[in-house]
Amino acid sequence: MDDHPVVREGLRRLLALDKRVQVIGEAASAEEALEAPEVAAAQVVLMDIRLPGISGIEATRQIKAKLPGLRVVILSAFGEEYLMEAIKAGADGYVLKTSPLSDLVRAVVQAAEGEPPLDSSLTGRLFGQVAELARASRPPGLSERKVKILRMVAGGTPSKEIAHQLSVSEATVKRELRTIFDYLGVGGRAQAVAEAFSRRLLS
Repeated sequence: MDDHPVVREGLRRLLALDKRVQVIGEAASAEEALEAPEVAAAQVVLMDIRLPGISGIEATRQIKAKLPGLRVVILSAFGEEYLMEAIKAGADGYVLKTSPLSDLVRAVVQAAEGEPPLDSSLTGRLFGQVAELARASRPPGLSERKVKILRMVAGGTPSKEIAHQLSVSEATVKRELRTIFDYLGVGGRAQAVAEAFSRRLLS
């Protein structure tokens, strides 16, 4: 989906060169695509971000709400500016227009097979943003050290070894554990680990 006829023609010809890909439709706008019967029959939709009317991000959100099994791959001239926004909208992949043509075909095939394609130049940026979100969403009361202690407890590490690895006293570790237990509303290590996993504090 792209509002430039020349781009759509080029993409159609490129994709037609691969026998694994069959182009069944195209659209110049999100509104046109949302009404096109071909969308419901497709496995993968290539979506531009900047479109007249509804943006590609919003179109992705609406398409995924209507057809959750349809794979949407963002094909954009923009880098990480829209990466997280696209993923939050439900995009299954994100490929730059500056990528080699072979990468685009590979992205379509990967998406159809259920393997989310992501431009390699954006991978590091994505993990960085995800890490930032994880830190921002961590509940107050569980510091980095408390979470680290929880991970060690989940791995069966005794308090003495935890103290050694963190370069603190065993009494400090036990105090931290009591704080963790109180925060989670549990009475022991096993319950703390189970509760932490249920709250997705550990992964």
